[in-house]
Amino acid sequence: MSENKTNAVPSMDAGQQDYNKKVHRVGTITMLTILVITIIPIIYIYVFCGGFPGWGVVSATVAALVAYNSFQWILEAVLYFPMVGVPGSYICFTAGNILTMRVPCSLAAQNAVNAKNGTPKAELASVFGMVSSVVVNFFCLGIVVFFGNFLLSVMPESVKTGFNYVMPALFGALLIMMLGMFSPKKKEEKEETKAAEA
Repeated sequence: MSENKTNAVPSMDAGQQDYNKKVHRVGTITMLTILVITIIPIIYIYVFCGGFPGWGVVSATVAALVAYNSFQWILEAVLYFPMVGVPGSYICFTAGNILTMRVPCSLAAQNAVNAKNGTPKAELASVFGMVSSVVVNFFCLGIVVFFGNFLLSVMPESVKTGFNYVMPALFGALLIMMLGMFSPKKKEEKEETKAAEA
């Protein structure tokens, strides 16, 4: 009986490693594809429109961007990885809006299923939460793009003023979710879940 238990653990680890390899392969291909698609308009403007500001401007711009963002590029990847996992990292850096949309949705999904950070359960919940946020984001963005001017023209002024409070509300929701992860009630629920699983 003990041999079966010890043999079951490596197979789970092997399955997780195989899954992570597939995620890295698909994620890397997707990110490189997005990089190429992002560069295509620049190449088009240079080749077909003759628009090129010169290497001095390009190098100065790249240097300024690297100096301004390099710390953030490293910090975001390290900071958010424990919360969102391997597939969540690819989703975050592909879809954007990490702090305002992806991480709150990830934390909400993990809280909904009482998942502990770093576990496969938390990673799966995180993926479902973030993919849902991406789908809803595209749907809402499509509505705004196609009907935005019309919607703004028929909205009352009080609703338009309310848009000023969207960012504080999002950050407040994120703060409450993060504080909720460390509340005593949450710890009791996790202990009860562990006891029930044992």
